[in-house]
Amino acid sequence: MNISAVTGTSDAVYVSDAVYEQQLTKKSIYYANIIIWTVIFLYPLLGILDYVYAYPIYQVLFLSKIIIVVLIYAVYDISIRLGKSTDSALHTAFILIALNASIICNIVPFDIAPVFFMAFASLSMLFNLVVFWNPINSFGHFFATLLLMAVGYHLLNTVSVETYITQGAGLFIMILFFSSFIPMARYDIIRKNTLNNLRIKQTTAQLNLLHEELIEKNQQVEISNSRLTGLVMQQDSFMAFVREDILNFVGSINLSANAMREPEHKSHNLQHIEIINENILRLKQLAELFPNDHSKLSSDIVLSLKKVNLLASTQAVASCLMNSFGYPDIHFSMDLQKQWPTVQLDQLYTDQILFNLFANCFKFCNNNEMIDCRMEEGNNRIHLIINCISPGVAADDVANEWKSAIVTAQSLHKGLGPGFYVAKLLAEKMGGELIYHKYQTHNGYVLAFNL
Repeated sequence: MNISAVTGTSDAVYVSDAVYEQQLTKKSIYYANIIIWTVIFLYPLLGILDYVYAYPIYQVLFLSKIIIVVLIYAVYDISIRLGKSTDSALHTAFILIALNASIICNIVPFDIAPVFFMAFASLSMLFNLVVFWNPINSFGHFFATLLLMAVGYHLLNTVSVETYITQGAGLFIMILFFSSFIPMARYDIIRKNTLNNLRIKQTTAQLNLLHEELIEKNQQVEISNSRLTGLVMQQDSFMAFVREDILNFVGSINLSANAMREPEHKSHNLQHIEIINENILRLKQLAELFPNDHSKLSSDIVLSLKKVNLLASTQAVASCLMNSFGYPDIHFSMDLQKQWPTVQLDQLYTDQILFNLFANCFKFCNNNEMIDCRMEEGNNRIHLIINCISPGVAADDVANEWKSAIVTAQSLHKGLGPGFYVAKLLAEKMGGELIYHKYQTHNGYVLAFNL
């Protein structure tokens, strides 16, 4: 059985009974030590009252106090050495003090009895203000004290009951009775505070662990981003150089074509000019689409492979994007009842691929288009298919078109972008494949990994 608490919508914080009881025991011992050592050092000082108000017998009274203190310490020391509860020392202290009070208050003269009654009443109240135990113990001591006082009165006192009560016994009994309620309140308060402190400590420990995990994740993301930034910079530099060469080549062809348009060449080279113009157009298209594949740029990525649930990762990323940025609804057509196999992937880079893919989808989607996600298994590979489907087209009608599609430069015209390029590099680094297809009714991304 566990003691738990739930705050808001967070998970419950559980405190085991063993830990809870251990803390209560520590509290009980702590307050018992305060009482025992206070009695040991303070009780003999009451001998001053004996000297002032009962001088003829103060030596006997003082000796009795010393004997009581020694007995209390002996019981306390034995309890500590045997690893027993300190309650036995507390019971011993209270009973011995009550016995001593029942004797002294009944043998001192009538006119000074109230002083001793008040002294023992104050000591009893101090005891109940500090002690931490089940309140039934305090009420048990109250009735035991009443019994001892009654026995002492019948054996040692000669005054009437009315006189005995008015000379201090009544006030002593009232103070002792009402102070017995103090441990009842303290008992509940200390138990609740102890439980709350344990919950706070456990919650703090969980938050510290979560904080350390977040720091570690942030460091991994920063490292990943720095590597990806380097890859993109390499890509951009490489593309810039090649693009510049292509455009220079196009410029040279333009100059040649313009020269051939001169009147003296027009009749002979018109056909060649048209061919050159056609090649120029194709070179421009190539410059817009470049590059196609530069997987070698990802050679410095270090992978941390573990079993990854691709379906769960896809759902988590899609949900995060929809909740955080208000993207259009994503329709999942996956079989949620099927146990899809896990894949040996790097979780961090897998999430990066999925974020980039969905960002690409949202960027190139038109209004009212539906994003359909499916998962298929075959040929010892698992495929994640993401289709951006135009309105009025059924998702099932285009779900399998990717199987017969052929990758061409024209089909990549709208699918490329920094996000797609980085995702493609990461997929290939993990032994997978990322392909984009452009259809008449939809756009499709296919992410495949080996099982």
